[in-house]
Amino acid sequence: MGPWPLSNVESEVRRWLLGRLNSVEPEERTGMVHRLMNFESGQPRGARLADGRLWSESELDRLALSASKLSAGEPLQHVLGQAWFDGMALRVTPDVLIPRPETEELVVWMAEKLASISERVPRALDWCTGSGCIALSLKKRVPRAKVDAWDVSEPALEVARANAVDQDLQVATGAHDLLDASRPSAPFHLVVSNPPYIPAAERADMHARVVDHEPGLALFVPDEDPLLFYRALERWCDEGGLADQGWLGMECHHAHAGDVAALLVETGRWKHVEILKDLQGRQRHVVARLEVPSFHGRPPQD
Repeated sequence: MGPWPLSNVESEVRRWLLGRLNSVEPEERTGMVHRLMNFESGQPRGARLADGRLWSESELDRLALSASKLSAGEPLQHVLGQAWFDGMALRVTPDVLIPRPETEELVVWMAEKLASISERVPRALDWCTGSGCIALSLKKRVPRAKVDAWDVSEPALEVARANAVDQDLQVATGAHDLLDASRPSAPFHLVVSNPPYIPAAERADMHARVVDHEPGLALFVPDEDPLLFYRALERWCDEGGLADQGWLGMECHHAHAGDVAALLVETGRWKHVEILKDLQGRQRHVVARLEVPSFHGRPPQD
């Protein structure tokens, strides 16, 4: 695991750890070191300095192992085994997407809509739940709601269930395929989804940390059909999955958010169709409300 730091005081261990991450992008090293040292010590840096903390050999061993994994391209969240989302430390594995801040932005907006629903026990669904981050955040923010979390991946659902237990939140999971015509419906009062939306052709331009360590099943769609999951989700809502006047919120590829919004508008079944920008100013989410009582199937076309 060597070479070792010159001493086990905070400043030397920090300098040593930065040096072990010399194959990581320079702009990411300092943040990674900060997270690793806080995680391993269970203390923020200020507390360690105030205590005059000295690092043990076993702690240095673990820091060295973590640095080796990061240098080999593993995501920091996988090395730590957790990712923070809406104030929750959630388990993450290669079977689920690592929760992103932009998804949290959508959840905050949708939780406000869920809280405004007059039903005593409003029902909410997180389609393509992955780690369960959206479902758990909705339940945390609106405790009276009944929240379901569905995904086609059973390994992902296992992670979501473990996170629900860790957070002491009641969320019902289900193994369902959004693209399967036999998918169930409830209906729900609010539906949120972060489905696969990255065209396969973009894989070559993406960081290996994402492509090699996060599930392609949750990332990519065919180049010729980038709206595949949005069309399926809209039709499922229209056919009874979403209650009349129910809310739908979807995370999107920034280049296709306008197309997703147009898809809803063109059906004539949705109102308050809105594109929300993320903190970087990119079009990222589409939200809308179901307009009128749904037909049994699509209305006849002229």
